[in-house]
Amino acid sequence: MPNFIETYHCRTGTVNPNSYPVSSVDELYKCLEQATEAHDSGALLDIRVRTNFLNELHEQIVARKEDLYNLYERETSLSRSRFETEFERTLNQLRLYRDAASALEQERTESVLTDRIITKKPLPVGPVAVFGASNFPLAYSTLGGDVMGAFAAGCPVIVKGHPFHAGTSLLSSEIIRGTLSKLNLHPGIFGHVLDDGHRIGQALVQDERIKGCGFTGSFEGGMALYRIAQNRKEPIPFFAEMGSLNPVVILPNTENLNSHLHALVDSITTDAGQFCTKPGIIFCPSALIEETIQTMNARFNQAPTQPMLHPTIQQRYEMRLNEIQSTNAGEFYLKIDQEFSVPHGFMHTLNRELNHFETLSHEVFGPFCLLVEYDDIKRLESTLSALKGQLTTTIIGKNPEQSTLFNLACNIAGRVILSGVPTGVAVIPEMHHGGPYPASSDSRFTAVGEASILRFVRYVSVQKSHGT
Repeated sequence: MPNFIETYHCRTGTVNPNSYPVSSVDELYKCLEQATEAHDSGALLDIRVRTNFLNELHEQIVARKEDLYNLYERETSLSRSRFETEFERTLNQLRLYRDAASALEQERTESVLTDRIITKKPLPVGPVAVFGASNFPLAYSTLGGDVMGAFAAGCPVIVKGHPFHAGTSLLSSEIIRGTLSKLNLHPGIFGHVLDDGHRIGQALVQDERIKGCGFTGSFEGGMALYRIAQNRKEPIPFFAEMGSLNPVVILPNTENLNSHLHALVDSITTDAGQFCTKPGIIFCPSALIEETIQTMNARFNQAPTQPMLHPTIQQRYEMRLNEIQSTNAGEFYLKIDQEFSVPHGFMHTLNRELNHFETLSHEVFGPFCLLVEYDDIKRLESTLSALKGQLTTTIIGKNPEQSTLFNLACNIAGRVILSGVPTGVAVIPEMHHGGPYPASSDSRFTAVGEASILRFVRYVSVQKSHGT
């Protein structure tokens, strides 16, 4: 008998009525076999087939909007407004990749030499594995950017759905499969598996039929799968987005400090701080520290209550807070809301303490940040460099691009924010969502925006002699 996955409604503290069977290895192998057949048959090679598929899928997602919301809300406890934002982002991504597919089709160059003609064209890499994220049940999961980018490139996709929102993932899978059936397309273009552990995911990445992988999640999980992908007999590209501290630097010349601090605290607490770009560490000059502590403490106390996505996520969050508290490296300003018992707030510490306690430089996934006091820019530069790769780095102050920290921020992060907040990743061609290791496994490619289609293509040159 198969094991079953249960999901939770964290606003009510109850288990949802439906449970979902864990996929068997035989089911995984069937998905892999069909995906290989779809790729070998060239099921998505024709750009007209790809764009028509994505257009129809767009329509089917819109038609099932309310069904998606009902499961989404029950399994995540996220608000209707958050759903609307993520739903529109999901559709926007799909449209962006559809247009990127058409642009990619035109990307065929030709050089006429004295003795031959050489053309170059992009081809899909083959079947791709995608791991759904816990915190974005739509935009980073079964209907998310990695999946749509792979489809746009012409690749079959097998999704390993996230167990925390298994029902939403399965409904999304049903929508994709229904679209394929309606268009009489090869069923192997899409496959879906579920697991509440690591067995199926590891087997998926190990299988030689998989030619690429997209992952969004923890550093530990991402690196475990990355090593599997690289240690295969035939290594494959593995694109992992693994989180970030997203450091924020407040410069001594900052004006309108309270306004910036309010925006930062709101960024930290929105949806219980469960964003990969949430500010995790704020560096503040000593001259502004007292005002900053008072303002941030007041704003955290005003933050609306919000449950976390799953009891397991809250347990991990509270464990990280306990680890930080055990260092005795600073003063805590924490509030535990009465409705959902989620602690939110910050710890004030000194810049030198970061070098003494490694745990302080690890991501905390939740509504918490470190407030680090600094009194010397040069020492701050050393601290930022020691933090290594980040998804984002923010500099707040007057003319921040002229700061001595600006070039350093560009070196350590995939996106640099000037006098703003890092949350709210725009799905546009100019976006780069990624960063140097350990924020991501390959800083050259973005996980958001139309350029991510390039992760799932390879190029072929065709040479022919004149007259042939």
